[in-house]
Amino acid sequence: MAKRVLSFTKSGETFLFRYPAGLEDDVIDTVMELAEAPHCPLDWLDAATLSFQVAQYAATETNVESAPSPLDE
Repeated sequence: MAKRVLSFTKSGETFLFRYPAGLEDDVIDTVMELAEAPHCPLDWLDAATLSFQVAQYAATETNVESAPSPLDE
């Protein structure tokens, strides 16, 4: 299974998320939990940005996987 990597830097801290394809919802849940945590510099705008990136990456991967191969013709 393909591993995906998402990174985000804010306030001198780098947040690195590594996850297998198919667990995008879990990553988004984790990002939302971090945005709620008072000790974490991530805010809701950061969470929305990261969630959008996760969704975009998943959609791009889905489109690539479902596109017909030139070898199929």
